[in-house]
Amino acid sequence: MTVERLRGAIDAAEGRVPADTLFVNARIVDVYGHRVAPGRVAVRDGVIVGVCYDGRDDDVSYEADRVVDLEGRYLAPGLIDGHLHIESSNVRPAEYARMALARGTTTAVADSHEICNVCGLDGLSFMMADARRAPLDIKFMMPSCVPALPDEQAGASITAADMEAFIAERPGEVFGLGEMMNMPGVTGADPETCARIAAAAGTVTGLTDGHAPLVSGRDLNAYTVAGIIADHECTEVDEALDKLSRGMYIMLREGTCSHDLAQLAPLVLEDPARARRCCFATDDRAPSDALAQGMIDNACRMAVEAGIDPVTAVSMATLSTAECFGLDHGPACPRERRGAVAPGKRADLLVLDDLSFAEPPAAVYAAGALVAEHGRFVGEIAPADDEVARLADELRGSVHLPGLSLDVFSYPFRPGEAVIDVIPGNAVTGVAHPESADGLRRIALIERHGRGVAAQKAGADGDGPAGLGLVGRHIGRGWVRGYTIEGGAIASTIGHDSHNVCVVGDNPEDMLVAVGNVHQGGHVLVRDGEVVARVDLPLGGLMSEGDAEEVAREHERFVAEARAMGIEPPLDPIMGVIFLPLPVIPTLRIRPEGMFDVTTFTYAG
Repeated sequence: MTVERLRGAIDAAEGRVPADTLFVNARIVDVYGHRVAPGRVAVRDGVIVGVCYDGRDDDVSYEADRVVDLEGRYLAPGLIDGHLHIESSNVRPAEYARMALARGTTTAVADSHEICNVCGLDGLSFMMADARRAPLDIKFMMPSCVPALPDEQAGASITAADMEAFIAERPGEVFGLGEMMNMPGVTGADPETCARIAAAAGTVTGLTDGHAPLVSGRDLNAYTVAGIIADHECTEVDEALDKLSRGMYIMLREGTCSHDLAQLAPLVLEDPARARRCCFATDDRAPSDALAQGMIDNACRMAVEAGIDPVTAVSMATLSTAECFGLDHGPACPRERRGAVAPGKRADLLVLDDLSFAEPPAAVYAAGALVAEHGRFVGEIAPADDEVARLADELRGSVHLPGLSLDVFSYPFRPGEAVIDVIPGNAVTGVAHPESADGLRRIALIERHGRGVAAQKAGADGDGPAGLGLVGRHIGRGWVRGYTIEGGAIASTIGHDSHNVCVVGDNPEDMLVAVGNVHQGGHVLVRDGEVVARVDLPLGGLMSEGDAEEVAREHERFVAEARAMGIEPPLDPIMGVIFLPLPVIPTLRIRPEGMFDVTTFTYAG
């Protein structure tokens, strides 16, 4: 912060110069004092310069260019999403910003490893450039695991040296190191993994985020010794307490695929003091859910419904996350400090009719500017400039599939073989060994970054059917239980985290049609040989060119068609498929080489 700006803020706080905005008749949600108290709040240059509580500061007055009478409404800090992947909302950052701000999220800590697994650091450059068009403050982390595991068949690889070079070229732009998913790399003290963690020192915060599902004992000790600050993968209270007691922040995740908040709420209910080290994250949130139910505001609502005190819930969504990432205090400019309604903090503010979070905020202010009212974005998104357009072009044309025949999807079930057991509402899967194929569906994963194409050109299929020579090398096949699609198939160019094409169906014919219709990116639903729903995702095969509302409508149509084909709630038809290839969450996953046991890091028979 310059001396001149510091003097201006002090002058405004002392009343020597007028504020830009003065909020009066507010019920201030005081996350430091853990209370709600009536008062007034003055804002200048996007920063809170004065907070006055009735009964204590009655003799303090501020002049302002604009006075906003809240008429007894609540004034709370802007919400902070502790961990998410914007790409998983299937919209570009500027569109995500519109959606998030409308629901009260004013800061998002984003890990763009999805697009980076497809396009490398060009993908991160696009995300940063597009985000600058919008008033949402997105803090971009450097993806730490591209690919998710060293031998994954992703579209790119980012080394520690690549990270250091990118960070050095963009001083002050990379916020920290994204979720460290390579557990064997950490626990084995792998030199490259340790070098990636060390690269975090060059970022704004110097911090490394975590990803440690079901990790305990020595492995958890090693993980925290590495300085990893948080985990969003807990599904049980005992697991969360293990990590909390070792100094990690716990992110209670409530997204579209993973619904962990209700299960973890007792962690805070048993002892509310733990809330100071607990915050919220969406991780992955579909636009249809975000617009209809909310984002971090949805997590607040669910927390209150679970019995957590509303002020505690707000504190978890604001101050706890700010403290986790060092955003609540320190030498940073006041426009960077946030997480509370307090002097010297960024004026990210929510006007709420009540603290139930049943409805979107009545008003949302980002750095003092009004950006949303009653769930509707009213701020400004700058047009895409030449740089954004050029970077977007780099993301197109990313799908390179080999030739495929029906034989690829026509394979028998072997009694007792390992089968993915889907757990609806949970990113974790189980493993089953059924004796028959009753209730099972086929699943296949097809490499889409050009390796299969090259192998076919080199003669991998010989004189056999197209694609059959790639099975076990670039095409994985198996079975899944709990994904109850009937009379069709679903395919997607999203398959975490390497984003190869994942397809699930109850017959080979529809699986072939579904894969054949993903084109240059998207989700495809096929019934009886016909495409009945699709969401086009041309940007890296992950993101749409349309607006959030358009994508939400397409997603809703897709879900409705999928429900008619037997996929019942709480299983999300799209999210329920695209996480099945993720090889860093237990237990059984599919990879291009076959079925993979994450607990043993071996291929299952």
